Amino acid sequence: MHSLLKRQLRKLGLSTDQAPELSQWSALLERINQSYESADDGRYTLERSLSISSDEIRGLYDEKLKNSESRFKKVFQNAELIAVQGYDKNHRVNYWNPASERLYGYTADEAVGQYLEELIIPADMREQVSAGIDAWLNGGAAIPSSEVTLCRSDGSLVEVFSSHVLIENMNNEPEMYCIDIDITLRKQFEEKILHQAHYDSLTELPNRFLSLDRLNQLLGEAERSKDLVAVLFLDLDDFKRVNDTLGHEVGDKILIETAQRLIYGLRAGDTVGRLGGDEFIILLSGLVDPGDAQPIAENILNRFRKAFFIEGREIILGVSIGIAIFPWDAKTPSELLRNADSAMFHAKSQGRNTYEYFTKEMNRDVSKRLAMEEQLYSALDNNEFEVYYQAKIDISSNQIMGAEALLRWNNPVLGNVSPFDFIPIAEQTGLIVPLGQFVLTEALNMTAYWHQNYDPEFNIAVNLSPRQFRDSSLVNFIETTMQQSGVASEFIELEVTEGMLMDGHNYIIETLDALNQLDITISIDDFGTGYSSLSYLQHYPFSVVKIDRSFIHEMMSNSKNRELIQAIIAMSHGLKFKVVAEGVETQEQLNHLQRLGCDYAQGYLFSKPVTAAQFSEILKSAAGQ
Repeated sequence: MHSLLKRQLRKLGLSTDQAPELSQWSALLERINQSYESADDGRYTLERSLSISSDEIRGLYDEKLKNSESRFKKVFQNAELIAVQGYDKNHRVNYWNPASERLYGYTADEAVGQYLEELIIPADMREQVSAGIDAWLNGGAAIPSSEVTLCRSDGSLVEVFSSHVLIENMNNEPEMYCIDIDITLRKQFEEKILHQAHYDSLTELPNRFLSLDRLNQLLGEAERSKDLVAVLFLDLDDFKRVNDTLGHEVGDKILIETAQRLIYGLRAGDTVGRLGGDEFIILLSGLVDPGDAQPIAENILNRFRKAFFIEGREIILGVSIGIAIFPWDAKTPSELLRNADSAMFHAKSQGRNTYEYFTKEMNRDVSKRLAMEEQLYSALDNNEFEVYYQAKIDISSNQIMGAEALLRWNNPVLGNVSPFDFIPIAEQTGLIVPLGQFVLTEALNMTAYWHQNYDPEFNIAVNLSPRQFRDSSLVNFIETTMQQSGVASEFIELEVTEGMLMDGHNYIIETLDALNQLDITISIDDFGTGYSSLSYLQHYPFSVVKIDRSFIHEMMSNSKNRELIQAIIAMSHGLKFKVVAEGVETQEQLNHLQRLGCDYAQGYLFSKPVTAAQFSEILKSAAGQ
């Protein structure tokens, strides 16, 4: 007998043996309790939902337990969240509690006498439900408890957990009682959780998990059909700059519009997903030739030539696309994605806003990059780095006036690694900050030594990367290192590139001003390779302009280069700046720079970058020692 009834009977001093007629109704209450627990709804307990008073229990024993059935039905009337319905042997409703009225929309008067199948059972389930009930009524298998979708009076559907029990009425005829609990909210919550697990919350595109799952399905279909599948890996060009300058809210709006542009640029049946950040993936199936992906890639590029209009701003962002083909480039989803990613990086290196197909050479480059990144993390602790120095010459006197400090890396696994390879990785990983501190410390300590032993006017130049400017301790570190080394600020030159100035971040301006307050010379490096905006020279505290080596290299064979160099020197002198020419390799170049009035030069004509010990010998020789 139901435990709740037992407790109530004990309170009244009655034995459960005194109520054998109630056992089948107790079984019905027990089934209700089980249904409630199975529905996994913890907001109410059965004892809260079924208000069974002592008076009602005692009343069940009045007049020698007559009318027990009606008494128990009265109990079910108080079940606020449990819909209970009774059906006779012909499937007609003979009981319909208030919770059933709220759940299905029929009043008890409307429901009683109606056939179950025609009342709440969907049309496509009626025949099966009817046959199952008949079989149970005739001694067959019981109808199992389950989650089902039933109909309301207005035609809408409702998700319920439905449990059932058979009892005999006072005429010894079988009746079926259904106990239904509304699980719509739970199902909606489950669907929401499932959606969140598979779709990107910002763009509503499939996320990485779902995209790779769909790719896996496409590869299985392609293996059977012998078709090709293309994976397009997309990355917005300069998105980080937009995010940093205009804020993440603007960035999010761009990502949402990007998703729409990609969707509209595809064929029916193609998939576009967001992998994270500004990275997207497109899956193309049913291809006959790798070139079939080309018009789609070109269509996407055309769509991104149109500016984004966000909050009154016109923002132009290109997109770089990498393409990998199954089964030519890889056989698994993860390999295809990795190879498409490699092709995308190659597209960026080719000038951005373009697409590139994957090649084996790219794969080797990616493997090399991964190996380099792995070795880079422990290289500083393993003393694998060394600072080299390249002489700077005063053109008017042809004497060494200083040097540029340059970082070199010799790794036991990779050998001598070019700065052009490892510096971008160090920049991206943040390792450039401790590396920059290492270079500055070494360079200033060597400068102090050279001041004391060879040339008290010796000038040292050290490069600063964009990532170092985001380090809030940069200025303090530079000032502390100056004090510890004993090198005065007038002998220190810090070089920054044009590209860094394009972002226009406040922290860059504030850092440059702080360095200027220390009386440190600041130079603009690689001038001429970026936008070469005159506003940079006007608004930032520069004292030196360094002409990029690419102009010097073609100076004698290209008249336009000579004219540009002449203009840069004249403009810089007009602004009271000194000018350094990089990459001077011939006497002819040096003679021409001298005629143009260039101040300083550095390049292989004088010395390639050398170790500190070798540079000490050069200074020793120059000093006549």
